[in-house]
Amino acid sequence: MEGENGKHLFKICMEGRWEKVVEMYQQDDRAHTCILTRGGESALHVAVADGQEEVVSLLVAVVRDKTPEALKMKNKRKNTALHFAASMGTVKMIRDIADADPSLLSVRNVDGETPFFLAAFHGRKEAFMTLHSITPQQLSNCRRSDGNTILHSAIAADNFELAFQIINLYEELVNLVNGEGATPLHLLANKPKAFRSGSHLGRFETLIYHGICVEELKAEETNYGQQQQPTSTDKCISCKFPKNYQACIDLVKVMKKIVSVVTTITSLKHPFARKDRTQDPEEAPERPPATAVQVTNSSSGPEAKASTHPLFPTNYKCCVDFLKFLLMAVLVTFGKGIN
Repeated sequence: MEGENGKHLFKICMEGRWEKVVEMYQQDDRAHTCILTRGGESALHVAVADGQEEVVSLLVAVVRDKTPEALKMKNKRKNTALHFAASMGTVKMIRDIADADPSLLSVRNVDGETPFFLAAFHGRKEAFMTLHSITPQQLSNCRRSDGNTILHSAIAADNFELAFQIINLYEELVNLVNGEGATPLHLLANKPKAFRSGSHLGRFETLIYHGICVEELKAEETNYGQQQQPTSTDKCISCKFPKNYQACIDLVKVMKKIVSVVTTITSLKHPFARKDRTQDPEEAPERPPATAVQVTNSSSGPEAKASTHPLFPTNYKCCVDFLKFLLMAVLVTFGKGIN
């Protein structure tokens, strides 16, 4: 496909008229292998780079049935459309292309990088797990020409969560060295800021550090890319708000949790306050004498301090005390006192 038709295909791609591109793919098989850019990209490359998920699905379906060899087209750096999709981390496009031609998972570019390697190199964890779920990769697909493995790349880019998943799936990579003779552990040892002992925090930074609760990393299931049924709550939220409102929704949820926690602490601190005020003092039942267990629990000591905030982890004590101080300040401001 040369001349005016090629120029027309390039023009409608640049203008974003993707429905016309799909029509040309359906009507003319020569459009499948037409090179549009100086870098050697086809219309499928351009659609992937533009993030057109639905368009990519349609183009792949047409190419798979008519000219499946067009899926193997490479640009000047020998990147296929799957290389582009893996670099961007778009799971749907990865699924569509890889399912149409699984052999593309082993194709290398000029740097010896497979799509699997590029997903890890750019820190695309979901794309990485999706490619692994399609076909567990051989170790040869986990490293490029200079000897660096996907584990080297993840640690070098400070993608430690992804590195944890890589170790869980491909533990043989832990002892492999790159072209310079360095193992992944050597790279990690050269990052002192990744450890608490290598970071010198001020008072404010230390307060923030101890107030952050970090979840323990766990091995994830390899079912990425499959459609998950949303819960009723997710359906309700998604139909009421646009996706870019998610941050605001999360903030409102956090504020609701804070309010519920403060009210819970207040009720635990004065469980019988309302009952004592409404009950006649003469009719109030006599309190039983304190037992040995009660005396032991009321004694001061490390155990008593540890049970001060039973609803929170230990590292939340500063945050809880700060919220209590704010609550006291509000009560004093409005003339309610601190009781």
